[in-house]
Amino acid sequence: MDKTNFDISVIGLGLMGMSLVKALKGKGYKIWGLDTNKEASLYALNNDYIIKNDYDIETACKSSKVVILALMPSVAVSIIEKYKYALNENTILSDFCGVKKDIHNISKNLNYIGIHTMAGREVGGYENSKETLFINCNTIITPNELASDTSIEVIKNILTSIGSKNIITTDYEEHDRQIAFTSQLMHIIAAGIVSQDEFLLSLGFEGNSLMDHTRVGTIDYNMWSELFCLNSESLHTTLSNYINILEKYKTALENKDQNELKNILEFANNNKQKWINKKK
Repeated sequence: MDKTNFDISVIGLGLMGMSLVKALKGKGYKIWGLDTNKEASLYALNNDYIIKNDYDIETACKSSKVVILALMPSVAVSIIEKYKYALNENTILSDFCGVKKDIHNISKNLNYIGIHTMAGREVGGYENSKETLFINCNTIITPNELASDTSIEVIKNILTSIGSKNIITTDYEEHDRQIAFTSQLMHIIAAGIVSQDEFLLSLGFEGNSLMDHTRVGTIDYNMWSELFCLNSESLHTTLSNYINILEKYKTALENKDQNELKNILEFANNNKQKWINKKK
């Protein structure tokens, strides 16, 4: 195979990486899939999601138009640091990491475009991957200063191919700030609910509201603890704002102040309606 034979190399064939190669099957891309888990890479090869599965990152970087890291941020950073010499100026480097600051900083001299598909599952691993995972999901991309318009279009075409509905372009700082609220805080809330003794006593009393709020309560604590720490400043601010709101509820309940509770709930209701109207 010649040096430009691969359209995409996907490094990491867990939930996200395997879902990506599944979603791209039949879309005309020649894909090299790499994972230290030989069972996962062999599964991808045998099901024709990829055409090569040798674990050779250097050659994959040199022979692919796009290199996508579907790994935890710390692992992605170490791979970029070790193999960035193998990426030429025309190779597009991308990743599926949940926070972008460290990836951006290590990739300043590369043609880098971060990807964050707002999709996932409560369970990880390639065995839980789905070819439909990205259909109709919002996706954020974070190009750096060296990313060309052509490269951005290449990434957008890949995302459209897997079903992304709405692709937003922003910088890594705004991405991490927003994700602290839209994703990381939601996981903290879910984990906080299921951590209570009362949660174990709730069987038979639960309704959709509890199920909705705890959907992401089963959490990959290794990954999410890392994501929280890497985005600690933004997440601390977001969490502090939420705690302040909870304190208002707590004070109103202590005082049995129904009028204050009505005011708090009315503001929340109006703010949600503004959000719905803006979304429309």
